[in-house]
Amino acid sequence: MTIKWFESTTTTMNIDIIMNNTYGVLTNRCSVEDILDQYEGIDAMFYGNPYSMEIEDFNEVIEYFENTEEYEKCQELVDCKNVLSLFEYF
Repeated sequence: MTIKWFESTTTTMNIDIIMNNTYGVLTNRCSVEDILDQYEGIDAMFYGNPYSMEIEDFNEVIEYFENTEEYEKCQELVDCKNVLSLFEYF
């Protein structure tokens, strides 16, 4: 009997890097291009489309940082979300 071993290629995503990339863009600490230049491959990922973030996307990112107990980031994201909410009415 012959046993064949197959290598499986799996890609692991680091959710912390993804959320911190998104946080940086949402809070204008860096641009999407900065992230793309800084990282290669999978580390250059974002939560959602960073060019078109909805209020619901902000809420998901805020919830992530609540779960990791990074409350300063939560507050900054809430402030940014509130500013975005003001522009939705115009």
